[in-house]
Amino acid sequence: MKKISSLLLIGIIFTQTVFSQAEKRPRLVEVSFFGGPTIMWASTKTPDYKRKGARIGGVYGAGIDINLAQPLQNYYFTTGITARHIRSTLSFPDNYHVPYSDKILDSSIVKATYNAVYVTIPTAIKLKTDPFGRFIIYGTVGLDHGFCVSSKNKDEVTNKAKVETYKKVDMYKKTLFFREALIASVGFDFIIKGNTKATFAFVFNNAFTNSYRKTYTNNISGEKVSANTRGFEFQFGFIF
Repeated sequence: MKKISSLLLIGIIFTQTVFSQAEKRPRLVEVSFFGGPTIMWASTKTPDYKRKGARIGGVYGAGIDINLAQPLQNYYFTTGITARHIRSTLSFPDNYHVPYSDKILDSSIVKATYNAVYVTIPTAIKLKTDPFGRFIIYGTVGLDHGFCVSSKNKDEVTNKAKVETYKKVDMYKKTLFFREALIASVGFDFIIKGNTKATFAFVFNNAFTNSYRKTYTNNISGEKVSANTRGFEFQFGFIF
């Protein structure tokens, strides 16, 4: 009887130890939902094209972090799906073709605010520190693979001292479908309880690819229009 009791006691202690370690073992996959504002601008080398400040957009989506080195909690592959509203403004001279008409405003100055929406899939490496109390600091670097789903303009056209505004001008056929960008971020997680965390990140997003198709040219100079968008994102969300 004593032997059976001893074996049961050892079994209970072993089971509790295993489950205690399992509970503390970092999860293989963490899922997050996040959103926030962006500040983006366009850089261009097209003659006579000028950048006109930065514009506020938005970002939101779901992220997946996959632990690459269990039982450690420091090395992750991160991916997910994100919607990005990228806004920027350029000013340039052009023979402006009035939308949905045959009218052309010769020798105009156009201030075009672009609003492109991309569905993106990031692939990146995330490095996390061990917890400092309730805080975990992390950094991420990788690529953002974007696919344009909508592109519209707000055009302010100055012609012969008269200004006309055209809204929701369709630019989809002139916008390059694929956008490839570098993403780099720093941030921190705040442990609320157990595996539930609040997360905050400051992200730099820098496109390698031209925003526009090769067929998009200026009507006066005939030059191909080229611009790369870049800027900062402020993301906050929750990990479950």
